[in-house]
Amino acid sequence: MDQYLGGLMASRPTQADVAVIAGVSRQTVSLVVRDDPRVSDQKRDAVHAAMQELGYHTNLAARALASNRTRFIGIVLSVMDNPFHSHLVELIRQHCETANLIPFIAPVGENTAEESIAITRFSELNVDGLILISPLLEEDQIQGIASRTPTVLVTRNVGPENADLVHTDDVAGGRMATEHLLDAGYERVIFLGYDRPVPGDSSVLRWRGYEQVMGEVAQAPHSYLRPKEAVTATARSILEQFGAGTGIVCHNDMIAIEVIGVLGEFGLALGKDIGIVGFDNTRIGALPAISLTSIDQQTEEIARKAMNFLTERVEGQRSDRKNLSLPSTLIPRGSTQRTR
Repeated sequence: MDQYLGGLMASRPTQADVAVIAGVSRQTVSLVVRDDPRVSDQKRDAVHAAMQELGYHTNLAARALASNRTRFIGIVLSVMDNPFHSHLVELIRQHCETANLIPFIAPVGENTAEESIAITRFSELNVDGLILISPLLEEDQIQGIASRTPTVLVTRNVGPENADLVHTDDVAGGRMATEHLLDAGYERVIFLGYDRPVPGDSSVLRWRGYEQVMGEVAQAPHSYLRPKEAVTATARSILEQFGAGTGIVCHNDMIAIEVIGVLGEFGLALGKDIGIVGFDNTRIGALPAISLTSIDQQTEEIARKAMNFLTERVEGQRSDRKNLSLPSTLIPRGSTQRTR
C-alpha cells in the first residue's frame, strides 16, 4: 500500500484511487462525491478519509459536464461601500455555503458597461444562476440575460417576466418616513436622495412616497436628487436655507450620516432642531452616538427569498415569475426626537 501511495504522489489522484484506499467500489466514491444519501455512514467516512489522505479534490469541470450544473452563482451589485449591500451580500454568501454553492461576487460601480461585462463573464463561467442587486441595465437587456440564465433581481421593483424580483415596498417606506417626521412636529420635510433614474429603482420610489404625503398634507415638496459626490454640499445648502424645524427624509443611512456630519457647522442639534430618517437600518446608523431613525427592509428575508427563488429556477421547479414585495418597518431613534 505504501508503494501504491508513493506512486500516486506523482500524479493527480482519481476516484478509482480513492476507492482502492477506502476499500469500496468506484461507484460508491462517485455517490459520496454527489452527496447521495444511499451510502452508509461507515462507507462515507472511509471515502472521506481516503480523499483527505490522497489530497483528492472533485473535478468541477467533469462534474459540470455530467450534471449540467457548475454550482456557481454570480452576484452583481452596483454599490459596495453601503453597509446595507455588503451585509446583504454576506447573507446571500451564507445561504450559498449552506447549499454547497460557490458565489462569485462582482462589484461594478454605477456603470452599466461594467455591469454588462460582469454578467457576460459569469455567463462564460456557466454559472447556474444570477442575483443582480440594484441593477442599472434596461429591462430588455435583463430579459435577454434571464432567457439564458436563471435570474433574480434584488431591491429593484420592476423587471421582465422571466426574472424574479425581491424588494420592499419603497413607496410605502417613503410615505412612512415622511409621516413620521410630520407627526414628530417638524414644520417642513425635505427629501434628499440620489439621482439614479433607473425604472423601478428604490431611489425613485421612496421619493414618490414622500411626494404623495406632501401632496396629501398640502405642503410644498422640496426634493433634492443629486449625484453621490454632491450629497454633502447639498446637505449644507439645505441646512443653510431651511434651518431649525426641518425634517429630512434621506434615501439611505449613508446620506443621513453625511447630513448629520455637517449639522455642527450650523449650530443645529440632531433631533431637537433637525429630524432625520434614513433607510436600511444599518448597524452604523444604530450606534448610540448616531442613533438614526431608519426604515428596516428585512435584509435577512430579502437574502433568503432571493436564494429560494433562484434555487427553484435553477432546479427547474417552476418557470412562472415571482414578484415579492416585503413590508418595511420604521425603527425610531434619537434623530427624530424633538425633545432631546
